[in-house]
Amino acid sequence: MSSTTVARRYTSPTAACEHAGRHQCALRRLEPAHDHYRDGVAATSRLIERGEPLHIAAQSIAEFWAAATRPPAQNGLGREIAAAASAVEEIERTFGLLLSDEAMVYRHWKRLIVDQRVTGRRVFDARLVAVMLARGVGRVLTFNGADFAGLGVVVLEPRAEACP
Repeated sequence: MSSTTVARRYTSPTAACEHAGRHQCALRRLEPAHDHYRDGVAATSRLIERGEPLHIAAQSIAEFWAAATRPPAQNGLGREIAAAASAVEEIERTFGLLLSDEAMVYRHWKRLIVDQRVTGRRVFDARLVAVMLARGVGRVLTFNGADFAGLGVVVLEPRAEACP
């Protein structure tokens, strides 16, 4: 059984949850009316049922916090600090293992951005992959699979994982 990291991506941190996707799986849990809500929750639940070890990166939680507390007029959810803090505690309970982003991640990240010629906002996706690689996590659950193409991890699509 391999580890999965949930990535982040607010449509704008299982596997790892992603920023405008790494935190997206986590973020969508706060938005039951969002199109991704059902698939994100179902995919996470299915991975848990299968006994998959779920992880989330500290970076994904930071990106989740930014999106959750940002005003709606700026593509955020406008949550109060207490509500965002409660959501982070739920994320920590759900994903169990927090992947830290210590110095050892840097060499993985630098190799990825140079070898894959990563530029712009994609450097943040590469940084999440570097955290994963440094910890031996090889799969990411994200609504934005294309963001991780060529970075050396297997992409799990929530809709596919939500189905039996």
